[in-house]
Amino acid sequence: MASSAPLRFNRKVQSAPQQIAALIKESILEGALGPGSKLPTEEEMTELFGVSRPTLRDALRDLRARHVLEAERGRNGGYRVGDLSLVTLGDSVGEFISLSLGANKLTFGQLYEVRAALEVLSASTAALERTDADLVVLERALADVLDAPDQLPEVFRRDAAFHHSLAECTHNPLMIGFSGAAAIAFRQLTVDEDTLKPKDVLAHLDEVTEAVRAGDPRAATAAMRRHTNRFADYFGVTPSLE
Repeated sequence: MASSAPLRFNRKVQSAPQQIAALIKESILEGALGPGSKLPTEEEMTELFGVSRPTLRDALRDLRARHVLEAERGRNGGYRVGDLSLVTLGDSVGEFISLSLGANKLTFGQLYEVRAALEVLSASTAALERTDADLVVLERALADVLDAPDQLPEVFRRDAAFHHSLAECTHNPLMIGFSGAAAIAFRQLTVDEDTLKPKDVLAHLDEVTEAVRAGDPRAATAAMRRHTNRFADYFGVTPSLE
């Protein structure tokens, strides 16, 4: 009798509190719960989710820590949806994208196309808006990623830090938030190390940094397109035009 193939998963199975937190955030993102909306009582939610009160409280505690929910004391207290400042945008949207990938409602190729366009815009804007202090952080991030060991997981981690530093140079909260969201979603990607090499991940980032340093948005755009186009074949999409 032939043995069955071992199971492989792209990401860890979520705990019960994580699943509850994800469902609440999904309701917020879909508009079912808006800023200031009051959640059902703990008793009602334990019945709704079919979990114990400690499990529910773990989920609610996590959402409070992320400023997604606010707790009110007193007779009319309970949990309400917070103001949803852009500080929480990256985590919330990133997890929503991850859920969509897991449910096969979105492909990594589609996510790559959006991220590539976003990174090009981020690079050109950074060249115009960066401060001297921003440049110090960006150059430190570049040195860190170029000094990464020849191992894809660590290269990807440092690459994500570089792109986050680049987004912060724009001083645009939406760019920073969406850049973080894309990075979160890409964490569950299983990479074929025989096809994608560390040199592809690092390609042209020094040129991007140089263009940002020079305050040249056109050069920054061109350099970032060269960088993102290195991944086009891997994701099966058409490279963007120079």
